[in-house]
Amino acid sequence: MSDLAMVFAALAVLLGLARLFGSLAARLGQPAVVGEIACGLLAGLVFVPSVAVGGVLDAIAQFGLVLFLFCIGVRLGPSLTRRDAKAASLPAFGAAVVPFLLGAVLALWLAPRHAPAGTTAFVVFTAAAMAVTAFPVLARILAERGMLGEAAGHQALSAAALTDVAAWTALAVVAASLNDRAPVWPLVLVVPFVLVLHGLTRPWFERWLARQSRQTTLTVLVALASAGAAATDAIGLHAAFGAFLTGVAVGRSVRQAELSTVVTPLGSALAPLYFVLVGQKVDLGELDLRLLAETAAVIVVAVLGKCGGAYLGARLAGQSPPEAALFAALMNTRGVTELVFLSIGLGFGVIDSAFYTAMVAMALVTTAMTGPLLNRLRQPNEVH
Repeated sequence: MSDLAMVFAALAVLLGLARLFGSLAARLGQPAVVGEIACGLLAGLVFVPSVAVGGVLDAIAQFGLVLFLFCIGVRLGPSLTRRDAKAASLPAFGAAVVPFLLGAVLALWLAPRHAPAGTTAFVVFTAAAMAVTAFPVLARILAERGMLGEAAGHQALSAAALTDVAAWTALAVVAASLNDRAPVWPLVLVVPFVLVLHGLTRPWFERWLARQSRQTTLTVLVALASAGAAATDAIGLHAAFGAFLTGVAVGRSVRQAELSTVVTPLGSALAPLYFVLVGQKVDLGELDLRLLAETAAVIVVAVLGKCGGAYLGARLAGQSPPEAALFAALMNTRGVTELVFLSIGLGFGVIDSAFYTAMVAMALVTTAMTGPLLNRLRQPNEVH
């Protein structure tokens, strides 16, 4: 069988299995990404593609991820108002700083075993990864439970956006620190990239886009997502940065109806392939008693840091104990964003595969906790 036939066959099988496992996870009350990762774990035991086939599959998965994060940025952009950011700033500060600090302490203990690129980069990356809240998974959970229109849901989304911006900024610093072995000249691309993003936020772009046909608009959006991804990848950062930032920039100019026609469905259809491949990268063969103990420590620190910091920040902002507990449970969601974050760190060589396995386990456990915690913290008549 030719490589092209293998690519299409693998796409058919993996996308089908991803959908199946995602649906099974949803029936169990869990986000679909939990099932997709489980699918990747099982697929990795029986399917090992050739280098050529694996490269094509990875490129397709990356394209799906780029469109997915571009759409998340588009949806996030209009919600980043000054009033919302101000109201969520103190709770977000607690939800980011406390897990960051605890993550840094944990990373200092783990660095001798899991820091291939050096202790400093490992500590900053791990601390930032502990501070992440999965904005897309959180939005999906809130929508499923009818909480998007509630004050608690809106505050959690705004706080998640702020904490994720801080975490991605820290990741950008780590990436830049690793570029001392690469040519410096690509960094000059930051200037035109930022100028283009600034131009996309101007009223002229919204007026121009409104005059275009639907087909032209869709083409422009896919081209912008791809261009943003290419720009940050050329700079030396991950393509996900550019896609997300470009989406945020054009968020106020794009009609959601246009986005939901092709771009969002295509990204949603291909993104599960990315998370299946994430699951395949988890090496269960490295599990031993020491790694199991480290995984348990990672999960405990992640939960205590995020829930404790979010609860403390919400209480300092004047929320009642039940409201603060609900906010903490929502902010503990990691899911998609954490997995993307970890994949970037593994690709940069900041972490090794064993620590990657431990952090993926943490992301799945904390995401799986959200539903049961919400059921317990909300009144029975409030649960949709």
